[in-house]
Amino acid sequence: MSDLTLAIFFILAVSTGCFQLGWRCGGSASSHKRGVAQLAAMLTMVGYMVFLWNKPLLANLLPTSSLIIVGNWLPCWAAFFIGIYVASPGTGQIRKGAVSIFTLLLAAYSTVAPLFGQPPECKTSRSTQTLLYQTSPYTCSAACASSLLRLHGIPATEEELADLCLTRQGTHWMGVYRGLKLKTENSEWTVVAEPFSKESLKRLAETPSLLALNLDVSGFPEYVDHGFQSGTGHSVLCLGNDAEGVVPVFDPSPDFGTEYWSDSIFRCVRSGVILRLVSRDPNDLAAVETQRRVMATMRVRNVAGL
Repeated sequence: MSDLTLAIFFILAVSTGCFQLGWRCGGSASSHKRGVAQLAAMLTMVGYMVFLWNKPLLANLLPTSSLIIVGNWLPCWAAFFIGIYVASPGTGQIRKGAVSIFTLLLAAYSTVAPLFGQPPECKTSRSTQTLLYQTSPYTCSAACASSLLRLHGIPATEEELADLCLTRQGTHWMGVYRGLKLKTENSEWTVVAEPFSKESLKRLAETPSLLALNLDVSGFPEYVDHGFQSGTGHSVLCLGNDAEGVVPVFDPSPDFGTEYWSDSIFRCVRSGVILRLVSRDPNDLAAVETQRRVMATMRVRNVAGL
């Protein structure tokens, strides 16, 4: 049974428990207790949406390859509110049934939506280069993830990562997290995620990182050929910091490749996530030295392959 199937059953079990809890609250004779329960659930749901929803912090709380499923807690709250609604007095049974079924269908769809569709077709590549260009319009994240793995000595292909990362017409960062998590599960490396910031890049100067970014292209001068689109995420591989304000990156788009990004690009980043591989053993000096050696080699050669 796959990690995603287990995750769906887990969410189903938790949602069932939340429904039963809501049913008990809704069946309470005290309208005050029902109101307090609803208010508490609403406040916790708002807190989740503000502080956890789609945030890298979820990867720290739930470091599992099925994060893209188990990190979605909205079905649990939906089940709780349905339980209260169904058990509460008043309102006709037909109306209760219709509203409940519609809400449950929305909750179920939000849970399994990442699984719909098929990964884009990738061209078979026998390249021995470490850094891979994307071979479809939608696989920049898959190409970067495979390159990041190759930098750490783990064999990987764009096609393989497109499947593991649940790439469709793009790739969610949680999908990239899944692909990296699965590929590193039997290695000395594991995956960490954190919010993007220029300060984080400076701090991680000696660590290759995958940047999953959303940019606002209105910040670019009209004459600049940047290749980005607003509302469409793009992933690149950060290769360190050569100088203050200048960051070498590998853009997997065939028209770009190795570039040097300055603040003129980074100030257009609206949001983003940094994904990187770290040693499972924090005292493993050999792993740290491996990353530093890779970064030094990439900076010296300044090429798209080793």
